[in-house]
Amino acid sequence: MNAWERQIEQDLTWRETELATLKALAAGATAGTPRHQALLRALWALLYAHYEGFCKFAWDTFLDHLQSAAPVRSRCIEPIAQFSLLEHFRKFKGNLSTQAIWRFCTTDFAGLLAQQASFVVRLETQSNLWPDLCRSNSASIGLPHAAVDRQQTRLKSLVSRRNDIAHGQPMVVRSLEDYHEYESAAFEVMYELGEAVVDCLNKAKYLKPTP
Repeated sequence: MNAWERQIEQDLTWRETELATLKALAAGATAGTPRHQALLRALWALLYAHYEGFCKFAWDTFLDHLQSAAPVRSRCIEPIAQFSLLEHFRKFKGNLSTQAIWRFCTTDFAGLLAQQASFVVRLETQSNLWPDLCRSNSASIGLPHAAVDRQQTRLKSLVSRRNDIAHGQPMVVRSLEDYHEYESAAFEVMYELGEAVVDCLNKAKYLKPTP
C-alpha cells in the first residue's frame, strides 16, 4: 500500500469508527426520549462534519501528492493544468492593459506551461458543502462525481438539516433508520472520491494520454 492509499484508508476508518460509536449510544437509548433525540441530532451533525472533512482531506491529499510528483503543466490534463494556474490567472486579471495581455499571451503563458504544476490555491468547502460545490470542486481537478449526482437530493437534505441543528433549530431526526439512509448516501460519495484519488494517482491519470 502506497502513501496516498494508506492516508485515504486511515482517514475513512477513523471517521467510520467515530460514527459507529455514537450510533451505538443512539441505538441503546429509549426511542422518543430526550436522550434519544439528542443523540440522533448529534449523529446527524457529526455525519455532515465527516462528509465535509473527508472531502476536503481527499482533495488536499490528491493535490499534495500531485505536487510531489511535479508533472510539467503542459503534460497535465486540462483541469489539472488550469487549476494549477489559478493564482497566476488571478494576478493577470489585476492588470488587463493591452501591454499586459500581449505579454501574458506571447511570453508568460508558454513559460508557465513549461513549469512544474504547483497548487497554491486549494479547494474550499465554504462550511456548507452543498452537492453543486462538491461536484464542481471534484470536476475542477479532473475527478469523477457520479455519486454526488446520484445522491444530490440526500446531500442537500444532509447539509440543510445540519444547518438547522447548527443554528439551534428544533430539527428532529425521526429514527436511526432514517439517519442510515443519509449515512449511506454520504459514504457513497466519500468512497467514490477516495477511490478516484487513489486511482488517479496510481495510474497517473492527471497526465495527458501518450500519443
